[in-house]
Amino acid sequence: MSSAGVPREPESAHLWGELGRACRRPWQLLSELVSRLRNDDMATIAAALAYYFFLSLFPLLLFVLALATLLPVHGLEAWILDSASRYLPAEAFTLVERTVRGLLARPRSGLVSLGAVLALWSASSAFGALINGLNRAYRVTDPRPWWQVRLFAIGLTVALSLFMILVFLLTLFGGAAVDLVARQLGPAAGIAALVVRWATTLGAVLLIVTAIFFACPFIEREWWWLRPGAVLFTLGFAGSSAAFSDYVGRFASYDATYGSLGAVIIMLVWLYLLGFFILLGGELNALLECRVREREAAMQIRIGEEQAEAVVAEAR
Repeated sequence: MSSAGVPREPESAHLWGELGRACRRPWQLLSELVSRLRNDDMATIAAALAYYFFLSLFPLLLFVLALATLLPVHGLEAWILDSASRYLPAEAFTLVERTVRGLLARPRSGLVSLGAVLALWSASSAFGALINGLNRAYRVTDPRPWWQVRLFAIGLTVALSLFMILVFLLTLFGGAAVDLVARQLGPAAGIAALVVRWATTLGAVLLIVTAIFFACPFIEREWWWLRPGAVLFTLGFAGSSAAFSDYVGRFASYDATYGSLGAVIIMLVWLYLLGFFILLGGELNALLECRVREREAAMQIRIGEEQAEAVVAEAR
């Protein structure tokens, strides 16, 4: 990425410091965030992301399974379904389970053929939409041609797929490690190992979101391990996803309203929450960076005025 004409991100310490100052007036921060979301039409972009996510979800799973066939990895399918059962509403999980098992019922040799390439192309569309949404949040125009953006999105898709397999391996061996620690060192050590395992999983989620915020917007920046928007996404999406799952399980009657499409509607709403909170995290990062730049500009003006007053005082 060329640095000519590309906005540059403030330093990490400045961004977290600005977040601390903003939290002193939470209603003002919330008002500015809502205003930015409305002006950038993020609700519409989140709906588009939910559509692209839905179209690319199963092709992405197909591509991950295709990559897994090239590695000596077993049990990836069961891990995907087990993870989906923990995070998805029940009806949405039923849809995912039925589709994944249908994909696995096909001859495995077909997964690493042209179908995997087409699946990769489809899955990269979601990242292309995400790049567009985060560029709007940062008020920047991406000058790259469409094919270059598409290749970049494909690279992000491949990287995410490889990372999913890596997380699977860590999870697989992490469970065995927790059992071993509990047997050898006692229940307390087992609980500590379990906490470390879940902390690693949470760190993996934060790392993925941080990588998205680092790579997608067309601005010049350095790598940070943690951004405020990534924390907001993790807390906000986890809370809203749990609340939505509880609502679906207790009160909602999507089957009665939409019939056989109920599971699809639930999946789309869940994916909408995913896209919305990613965009919300990007808006928070962009807002804090804008505040830092305004503060630095005001400081420069104030320094210039003080220097001018000092020169006038010396001249007198």
